[in-house]
Amino acid sequence: MNKIYPCLWFDQQAEEAAEYYVSLFNDSAINNKAYYVDDVHREKGSLLTVDLTLAGQRFMTLNGGPEFSFTPAVSFFVDCETKEEVERLWYAFMDGGQALMPLQQYPFSDYFGWVQDRYGVSWQLSLSNIPQRISTAVMFANEKLGRAKPAMEQWISLFENSQVLAEFPAGELLQQALFTLEDSLFRVMDSPEKHPFGFTMAISFCVACANQAEIDFLWEHLTKDGKEWPCGWAEDAYGLYWQIAPGDWGDLMDRSNPERAEAVAKEMYTMKKIDIAQLQAVYNQFK
Repeated sequence: MNKIYPCLWFDQQAEEAAEYYVSLFNDSAINNKAYYVDDVHREKGSLLTVDLTLAGQRFMTLNGGPEFSFTPAVSFFVDCETKEEVERLWYAFMDGGQALMPLQQYPFSDYFGWVQDRYGVSWQLSLSNIPQRISTAVMFANEKLGRAKPAMEQWISLFENSQVLAEFPAGELLQQALFTLEDSLFRVMDSPEKHPFGFTMAISFCVACANQAEIDFLWEHLTKDGKEWPCGWAEDAYGLYWQIAPGDWGDLMDRSNPERAEAVAKEMYTMKKIDIAQLQAVYNQFK
């Protein structure tokens, strides 16, 4: 499973959306579901997250509330092997969605379209003549114009097994770049056009950390010139959101003992940066 993966924040549609996306993509499945262990944010026992795989890439959908909306500032670029595959996804997403760029030939692609689906999530569909794959695409515009390359370089410096795969400069800007962070594909681009949207918490990037040292390192560097948020959420200097948490989070939140799970969750609510030892101490009180 991917070490870094996108989290999509919904109000109540996390399960519905997950099942919808799994029905559309190759090599896809629902992996796991987690539920609220207390009544602090939602009704206890109601769905919290769905862990899923789409085209071999891990995703998470979250029932978090109505506070945040998806925008095209972060979209998902889908390389497709055939024209029929592009069209199948395009018309599925257009059902209740809307076109942002028409499906047609462009200088950069023989067949491409940008569509916002019924939930507001944006997808770039391209005939690439390779097996289906998904990369997260981050667009820097307005006051963030020109920051695509610095952001990419910083992220690559923070994560092991990361590298630039392709880069297309446009003067001082970056038309587009494809790169890896750990085993996940990302794209960045600068857009000189003015757009009425930017980054929101509706899409964040979960990082499954091996230990406290890794949490400390990433937290320090990602929040520098950024912002600390509760429960392990970090906003970096470029306005992107990250969830920095232990990879064995599911073990600490094990629902086999509901009282213990609730106590661990409430301890976590007091934190910004996650302290594994502190959570483990609360967990151990119920052994």
